[in-house]
Amino acid sequence: MTSVIERPTSFSYFLRKLQQVSVKMSSDFVWAIKNGDLEQVKDIIEKKSLNVNEEVDGRPLILYAADYGQKDVIDYLISAGADVNSKDKHGITAILAAIWEGHKDCVKLLLEKGAKKEGVAPDGKTYLESAENNEIKQMLMA
Repeated sequence: MTSVIERPTSFSYFLRKLQQVSVKMSSDFVWAIKNGDLEQVKDIIEKKSLNVNEEVDGRPLILYAADYGQKDVIDYLISAGADVNSKDKHGITAILAAIWEGHKDCVKLLLEKGAKKEGVAPDGKTYLESAENNEIKQMLMA
């Protein structure tokens, strides 16, 4: 039986290393977004020239910020070109994520930046029906 020893100079070795770095960067980046570390988010986007509409695990970056109520990160991502109406692999938008989590400031910002308030959640409810917070309901009815 012969064994193949992979040398560090092989293309597949470098490709795997690149993927490992990419996965690490993605998890660090998402962690920064979720925790509202705006300086780290800016640093990664600007130094790596990242596309702010990229998806990580089937979700646009703006959805992670909306899920965790990170209004300043949402605002920055939008200013850097993020699509306020992008959807994840389940059809969830940033505004729906913010509605579900009750993040009033995020809902307000997303509406101001052009997020569509008419939509249907994966469970078939409208965005208005999905809102439990009265202030959010008022914003959606305005």
